[in-house]
Amino acid sequence: MVLARLWRTVKGERSPVTTLQFFRQASRYRDQGKFEEATSLVAQGLRLDPDNVVGLLLAGSLHTVFREAHLARAAFERVLALDPRQPRALLGLARIAFEEGEAGTCMEFLRRALTHYPEFPEAQALLGVVRSVGVPVAPAPTSRSAVHVDRLRVPVDSREALLARVDATLIFAQPRGARTEEIAALTSQLCRVASAMLARSGFGPLHHAVIEGVAETTFLRTDGEVVLSIAFGRDVEIRAGLAHLERVWTNYRQELATQVA
Repeated sequence: MVLARLWRTVKGERSPVTTLQFFRQASRYRDQGKFEEATSLVAQGLRLDPDNVVGLLLAGSLHTVFREAHLARAAFERVLALDPRQPRALLGLARIAFEEGEAGTCMEFLRRALTHYPEFPEAQALLGVVRSVGVPVAPAPTSRSAVHVDRLRVPVDSREALLARVDATLIFAQPRGARTEEIAALTSQLCRVASAMLARSGFGPLHHAVIEGVAETTFLRTDGEVVLSIAFGRDVEIRAGLAHLERVWTNYRQELATQVA
């Protein structure tokens, strides 16, 4: 394939840049957490070479980061139209199906990937997780709780805080919106998946996690029965975020103990 080219200025000189260089730099940006910059480069590269498999895979992974499942699915499906055995496209679609609660579809994509690439470790790991924790079909209905939210002292600078049981039953959320139950279900699923993966690696169950997203950082605490997550802006200090998390967790346990007493 003849790579499309464009010109850019480098140190005052004009230098040719190929789509491959676009995608290599985009991959580096993605790995560094510079998702907006990576997305811009991928878009430029795909305008020059719309059927480039590397670019489409990168596009799919970046759409996944931004929670754009329909766009990620379209990118991975385009890859499979070009190469029906492409393992990373199959894995990408399996992950989307897993998050959407489509267990059968997820298993089918993983089966196809492992049929052609039986030593594909990421597909094997996801298959093990699906088998061990299952895939929830839908968020559990909300239940009322006697927890007094004001006593938990949720930090005022947090963007979102929620407490849910591991079966996705919501205990409290602040603030609460149309997607709160869905977020609670995804958070609970994340805990089950992470715990299963840690157990498979011999590290024991999940207790704490720090998740750095595109626009915010989420701190998570679980004891295997309930999960607490608190989200802050990206500029939050990790130590401060963990301190807030532990304080709210302690207040919740104290509130629970008071009710039992």
